[in-house]
Amino acid sequence: MDKDYSFLGENITHWTQSIRRGYAMSFLLSSFHDTGVFNYLKDLNKKSSDEISKNLNLNKSVLESGLNFLSNADNSINKHKNNFYQMTELGKKRIFSDQAMAMALGAVGAYHVLFTNFTATLKNEKVYGKDFIRDGRLVAKSSVLTGKANYPWVAQKLADLKVDTVIDLGCGSGDVIIDFCKRQKSFKGIGLDISPGAIEVAKENVKKNNLEDRIDLIIGDMLNPKSYSSKIKSKGEKVAFNAIMALHEFLIDGEIAAINVLKKMKKEFPESYFILGEYNRCTDEEFATIPIYERMHMLFYQEIIHGLTDQDLASLETWKKIFEESDVELVEYKSDFPFRLIEYVLKF
Repeated sequence: MDKDYSFLGENITHWTQSIRRGYAMSFLLSSFHDTGVFNYLKDLNKKSSDEISKNLNLNKSVLESGLNFLSNADNSINKHKNNFYQMTELGKKRIFSDQAMAMALGAVGAYHVLFTNFTATLKNEKVYGKDFIRDGRLVAKSSVLTGKANYPWVAQKLADLKVDTVIDLGCGSGDVIIDFCKRQKSFKGIGLDISPGAIEVAKENVKKNNLEDRIDLIIGDMLNPKSYSSKIKSKGEKVAFNAIMALHEFLIDGEIAAINVLKKMKKEFPESYFILGEYNRCTDEEFATIPIYERMHMLFYQEIIHGLTDQDLASLETWKKIFEESDVELVEYKSDFPFRLIEYVLKF
């Protein structure tokens, strides 16, 4: 396999120190996003470490060390006299990009435990899911950022199908169903999640967006459609489901688990639609054709996030096979979204 060595540095010093910088930068980006430091500096005005730490209730000394590193290792933050710090225009553009926030909150914030426990896992001393687990709060936030490029197409497709009600499965904080309902006025929305905590957060977000008259939020288990079917069924209504990067979670128990979910949904909701967004698993040969900088996000998602959590991802052809064995109709699919995401339109 041909390799692009330009990413790796001109010599061993470049290579090792770029790793050191990336290691520190990743955790600083994650922590400063999660604690609100970046939001506080987002207006591009100079702020003292004293002001930032007091307003955000942070350790001033630790804050200064992190900002000092950023100001000397990157061009996103400038340091001024008397420990005043200022975000740059370029820094704002980069730090608040969907790519950077998804990486900071998801890859680092939610999944750093995969690396801090890597040696113990490699030696069979610890097992993911039993001895340690990801941060679900940050997973939910980062997933929205990764999948949002699909939202306009999905919302329009739902309108084209002329459905009366759209159910977002695994709605989390409600961002997706809120987005759909704001884009299209033609349907009502339902957010479904197994977590009461997530539903409470979603309720607050729905209220903030003044969509209480159009969006309902319910607790239910995606694996068991009977747990929510009675709350959704309405005579004569045309129903559609949506799930972005959710169904593959069940592949940890094999393809049969995803097949069973689809079969159960078909039984409970015949003639309804399901728009499913999933990552298209990449082969080594395909990775080799993708420029190294463009390859990293997908490679990390596939081999680290899923490889080290003993989960699985499916390719386009595997998903087609799953749909066929589930006896659901694949109406169409669109495969040219960023990040190898494919949207499948199914009919039960």
